[in-house]
Amino acid sequence: MSSKKELISFPPGYLGNRPEKFPLIANNEALFAINKPAGLACFQHEWTLGKPDFSMALRRELLNEKPQLQKLGIEGMFRVFNLDAELSGALVYAKNEENEVLLKNAAGSSQVQYHFHLLARSETEDREFVCDLPLSKHFQAKRMVVSHRTGKKCETHFKFLRSFGQYQLWEAVSTNLRAHQVRVHAAERGLSIVGEDLYADGDEIYLSRLKRDYMRGKGREKPLYDKLCVHLVEVSFAIPGRELDPVLAPLPSRFETLLKRLDEYRGGRG
Repeated sequence: MSSKKELISFPPGYLGNRPEKFPLIANNEALFAINKPAGLACFQHEWTLGKPDFSMALRRELLNEKPQLQKLGIEGMFRVFNLDAELSGALVYAKNEENEVLLKNAAGSSQVQYHFHLLARSETEDREFVCDLPLSKHFQAKRMVVSHRTGKKCETHFKFLRSFGQYQLWEAVSTNLRAHQVRVHAAERGLSIVGEDLYADGDEIYLSRLKRDYMRGKGREKPLYDKLCVHLVEVSFAIPGRELDPVLAPLPSRFETLLKRLDEYRGGRG
């Protein structure tokens, strides 16, 4: 059984200057998962050089034979899928090689479904649509491009959830997880994600823009949420002959605060 007290911790120097703790949001005989914060990498790539890397920190502690990991039954660094460093949300690892094969094969066979929540401005009146544009890595820049010649197939289903004035909360669901997929597909279909500066001109939202009697303090005002407003809220499994509970990842607290402020000062409506 999973427990709120179960966590993975790292000493200073592994993921920065401070010690870090990651409560487990899922823990069973096959897998474990953390709620990854935005800005934390989970795989080595030229686009993530210099960023703290959870997978590398985990590998290092496995080599140290850390008792905490042994107690959890974690036998190796078996990441099931890659989650872009800029995104937050559910990050899933298999506990052993056997389950790594099972879960990676499931991911490659469209038996793993990824559910994102994103906050955006919309240029479309559609409340549900699909984008299936193939994506390829740009030959030079650190970005993805739509390419019908060299791109890999992928498909994202978008569904409107709630309106906050000029901003809307959307769900994006896919059984693929290409690099930057949700971001590119959102931009191509007229959704400007809050915090997006690569594929669209996304806003940063400040309390002074929402609250009429806002009193400015000293110094420069910070946005209510200073990360990209895309969060992987759920990973679900449809593996024949194997029943696994979905992995649920609550929104970051500051993302939640942003939605509450939008609801309070702009008036949320369905």
